[in-house]
Amino acid sequence: MALTLALLPAQAIAATPHSQTSASPERASAAAELPHPEPQKARRPAASAELASGDSSCEKVRSRIDALAAEGQKTVACVAPAPAHEPVAPEADASTDSALADREPVPVPDWCYDVSDGDGTWYFTRSEACSIDTLSVDVINIPTGELTGQIYYQTNEFVYTADDSPTWGHQVTIRMYDGWGQVSGTTVQGDAICDGPCTLPATDIDFPAQSVSVGSAPWGEALPTSTATAAGAIGEAKSTMYWEFDNPSWTEGTGLIGSQVVVPVRCDNDTKGITTPGCVFKDYAPVNVVSLSGLYPNYARHIQDAQESGLPGAYPDGQPLTRQTDDAAITTNRGTACPRASSSGGYPRPTGYSCDEYPFASSHEGAASNPLLGRTFDWCQISTLTSRTGPGWSACMIPAEENTAAGRDDLRVFYNENRVLEDDAFYVWIVQ
Repeated sequence: MALTLALLPAQAIAATPHSQTSASPERASAAAELPHPEPQKARRPAASAELASGDSSCEKVRSRIDALAAEGQKTVACVAPAPAHEPVAPEADASTDSALADREPVPVPDWCYDVSDGDGTWYFTRSEACSIDTLSVDVINIPTGELTGQIYYQTNEFVYTADDSPTWGHQVTIRMYDGWGQVSGTTVQGDAICDGPCTLPATDIDFPAQSVSVGSAPWGEALPTSTATAAGAIGEAKSTMYWEFDNPSWTEGTGLIGSQVVVPVRCDNDTKGITTPGCVFKDYAPVNVVSLSGLYPNYARHIQDAQESGLPGAYPDGQPLTRQTDDAAITTNRGTACPRASSSGGYPRPTGYSCDEYPFASSHEGAASNPLLGRTFDWCQISTLTSRTGPGWSACMIPAEENTAAGRDDLRVFYNENRVLEDDAFYVWIVQ
């Protein structure tokens, strides 16, 4: 028999990760209308990772047919890769089992279906990751080796984090799209684990036995919680979902098939200005999207001009910026780009205006990294700087209220929501 994890009973999920923002309602409304950066492609897991329980693969089953026959096995099910199938969001009727009627999965984002080819490749953003894979359950007669049935199915897998919670969700939906033969009455149920500084009690795993058919969409979810929650703590972990197919007409089911998220979840309580833990996918460099027609048009224009003059940070093709969290270094960057004292080359501030610098003072690419390579633009009201291209920094006078609001309600919120730590890479995308 295949060595499997102990399947756990269905459990109610006590809490689901959620995200909340400290942004103003005006910013939240504007952000909802902005374009979204593209998800990043990770990779397709190796077969040995996807079929984690070695004896569940059809190759292994066929290699031990004689042994299975000697054990008295008659019909054994196994799992095999199948040709990639077009991803489709499951649309199943509500469960007919009253005990499961209140369960409802978190919707997989539309972008996942748009980018996936159904071949098991993972795609991810700063807060979400997904993979859609195509597999088959083969029912094999022992000892002839003949197929007596098949289930073709897709796993719609979704992992989501929250910037204000140390708990993340890992969910998988099983969508059967075709089948034949000895498969009627098949069920699937599952289990989960997490690896790294995390905990996953049985009460936070919900994958009860559910029927498998073309019209059903059985699913399960786990809610691992990071243990990197003390002040200053940072930890990376991965979760793995397992599922197992069984049928009363088979003498042996598939055993547990496992799929681990391929990009680590980083949880921390070390984000500057935040006192609560949260989690992200650290391998995705977040993108601050700022509109020229939004709440901060002069701020956006300055960044656009600065990036077009050769300064880093432009999404998607520029060199990223990296966060600086040291207060003294931030002050030095700001003083270099926007000095006040005339003895330091300070610029006059027109009434109602303040000095904006790019790259941000809160980045390692700030002005102190290239103190002699300053520039400005003809609309910026700084006569002591000239135009230039290439490395360096820029300064520009923009309306003071807009400048303050952009730093407080946009850049700071961006850092917080994406849990941008010291040395984390990030981009700024200027859009219309």
